[in-house]
Amino acid sequence: MGKRHLTPREIMAQCKEIAREKRMCDRSPWSAMGIICGYIIMKQEGFKGKRILNITKKIDELEEKYRNGEISIDEISKRLMDKTDWTIECEIYTENDIVAKKGTYKYWLDKKQIDPQNAINMQATRYLLLFFNVLMDEYGFGKERLTKVRESINNLLLDYQKNKTTIREWQQALLDEAGIVYEMPIDPLTQTRGSMMTGS
Repeated sequence: MGKRHLTPREIMAQCKEIAREKRMCDRSPWSAMGIICGYIIMKQEGFKGKRILNITKKIDELEEKYRNGEISIDEISKRLMDKTDWTIECEIYTENDIVAKKGTYKYWLDKKQIDPQNAINMQATRYLLLFFNVLMDEYGFGKERLTKVRESINNLLLDYQKNKTTIREWQQALLDEAGIVYEMPIDPLTQTRGSMMTGS
């Protein structure tokens, strides 16, 4: 059987998906990490609605400080390292990481995804750093508890990478078991209301 080429419709679908990822790269990782961290802290630590809601509020407060230049990623990373002897690091992709042959459509496609992917990674990394700092400051988590939470999150992230739809199950579990509503972000191209909202 000869080599199958993509149809114009398939190429257009891929391009639209990349464009959507670029539009959503500052929204979707924040929402996804909120659901994942909320789900883990509920299942593993038994946190209920008020505590989970408090964590999300504290994370938003720290994010505001970060955006205003009052705290830095290095600072919150160092605090976590001092407490646990580990931290969360962002993996930055470059063109050198592309395995497709230069000049091919696949190379062009992968190149287009570098910036959104890096934005997603940076957002997710920052969320985790803020999350662990809140657990330290608000609930006195030490090295052992923080490490167990990190391991559970890593395992859940592996599931998420294999099947993105599982996040809907965790979102529903948070609603059913903790009364917490996590709304998924809305594409800014069609947005008519707010992005992610968290509440009880």
